[in-house]
Amino acid sequence: MKKFSKTTAIVLSVILFVCLGIGFVLSFVPIQFSKSKYVSFWNTMNVSTDMAGGMYGEYTIKTENPTEKDIVDTVSLIREVFEEDGYKNVNVYATGSSKVRVELSYPNGNESISDAYSRLTNIGAGAFSLRSTNGESISSSGSSSTKVEDIVLDGSKYVKEVKVYTNNDQKFISIVFNKEGQVKYEELCTAVNEAASGAGSIYLFLGDYNQSISVAGAADFSSLTLSNTDWNNMISLEQKIKLGCAKVDLDGTNAKIDTMSTTMSAGEASSSPEDKTFFSSNIYVVSMAALIVVAVLLVSFFAINYGFFALVAGVSMMFNAYLFLFIAWLVPSFELSVSVLFALSVGLALIYVFAYDFARNVKSEYNLGKSLAASLESSRKRTLPSVIICGLTLLASSLVLMALSFSEITSVAIAFAICSALLLFTNIVMIPFFVKIGISFNKFDRKLFLLKKKRSLAELSASSNKEEN
Repeated sequence: MKKFSKTTAIVLSVILFVCLGIGFVLSFVPIQFSKSKYVSFWNTMNVSTDMAGGMYGEYTIKTENPTEKDIVDTVSLIREVFEEDGYKNVNVYATGSSKVRVELSYPNGNESISDAYSRLTNIGAGAFSLRSTNGESISSSGSSSTKVEDIVLDGSKYVKEVKVYTNNDQKFISIVFNKEGQVKYEELCTAVNEAASGAGSIYLFLGDYNQSISVAGAADFSSLTLSNTDWNNMISLEQKIKLGCAKVDLDGTNAKIDTMSTTMSAGEASSSPEDKTFFSSNIYVVSMAALIVVAVLLVSFFAINYGFFALVAGVSMMFNAYLFLFIAWLVPSFELSVSVLFALSVGLALIYVFAYDFARNVKSEYNLGKSLAASLESSRKRTLPSVIICGLTLLASSLVLMALSFSEITSVAIAFAICSALLLFTNIVMIPFFVKIGISFNKFDRKLFLLKKKRSLAELSASSNKEEN
C-alpha cells in the first residue's frame, strides 16, 4: 500500500475534517434562516411509536386513483395542521398508494392521551364542501318552494386557507377561497338567494354532518365566516375543515387508531385527562445511549490493541452515521423501530468485524517479517473477497425483501440495504484511504499501529524451531 506525499496527505486531511464538520451540521444541527428553517437529517427521521411511545392512526385512502402529488399534498397538510397545533414530532407518511399513517410521539403541552386521540379522529371527519341544497334540491321562501340546482363548492379545489380569529372574546372561523372558489361561491350564493327571494341558505357538509348557513345579502365572496356553530370547540372545527379540504379523502370510519406504551404493548385510548403514561418511553433514549457506549468501547478496543486503527474506526463511524442519516432522509417511508435497530446492530457488527479482521491481519503479516506497507496491502487482499461476497449477498437479500414486504418489514430491509452498502464502502474505500493518510505523516509506523519490533529471519527461524521441539 503506497503512501500519499506529505503535501497530498495534508490537503486530504483538511478536506476530511471539513467534510466531517459539514456532515455533523447537516445531520444534527437545525439552522434558522431569515425566512425558512433547515431541519437536520436526524430531526426528520421517522421514529416509530414502539421506540418513542405515543399513538398512531392508519387511514385508508378513499379517493380513486389519486396522483402522487395529491397524496404528497395531503400528507403535507396533515403534518402542517398538527404542527400548528403544537405537535412538533408528528410523523406523517403514505404507505404505498392506499394508506396514510400519522404518528404522535407525545401530546401537546399538558394534553392527555384522550386529547391526542380526538386530534387523530379529526382526520377522518370527512370531505368538506359547501352546497346549494341539503339533498332535497329545494329552497323555501314563505309559502312557495323553488327547486335549486345542486351547486357544489369542493373544499379540495376551491378553498385557499382556513383560519380562526377572535373578536370581542368570540371565536370565528374564516374560510378563504381561491380565485376559482370566489366565482363558485358567488354562483352558489346568487342561486339560493334568487330562489329564496334574497333570504337563501347554503349547506356546509363535513363528512356525514351538514349545517345550514344563511347567506342573505352576501356581498363579499372572497371568504365565508362561521360563528355560533353547534360545535363547542372551534379549534377542532377549524382542523376538521382544513383536513376536509385535503386533496385526498381519507376513511376515518375504519381507521386503525392505537397507542403504544413503555412496555411496547398496544392499548386503548384513555378517557382520563391525567393519563399520559402512553406518551413516555425510555426505549429510544436507552437505545441511543447504548449505541454511543458500544461505539466508545469499540474505539477503545482498537486504541488499546491496534493504535491508529482506533482513529480510523472513529472517523469511519462518524462518516457511516452521516451517510446512514442522509440515505434514510432520502427514503421518507423509512422508520426507526426496535426491529430496525436490531437490523442496524447486525449490519454495523458486520462492518466492524471485517475492520477488526483487517487490523488483526496487518499485525499478523507484520510479525512474519513484512514491511508495514506490505502488511497493509496483503491484509487488504485477504479481507476484500469476504467483504465483497458478504456485502453483495446482504444487499441482494435486502432488495428482494424490500420488493416483497411492506410497512415495518420494509424499513428493516432498507436498514440492511444501507448497512450492506456501508460495509462495502467502509472496508473497500474508507479504511484503506484513512490508513494511507495516517502513514503518510508518521516516520515510526511500528509505534503508530502498536506493532512489535520486527524480528530478523534468524530470530523467526529460532522461534519456529523452538516451537517444533
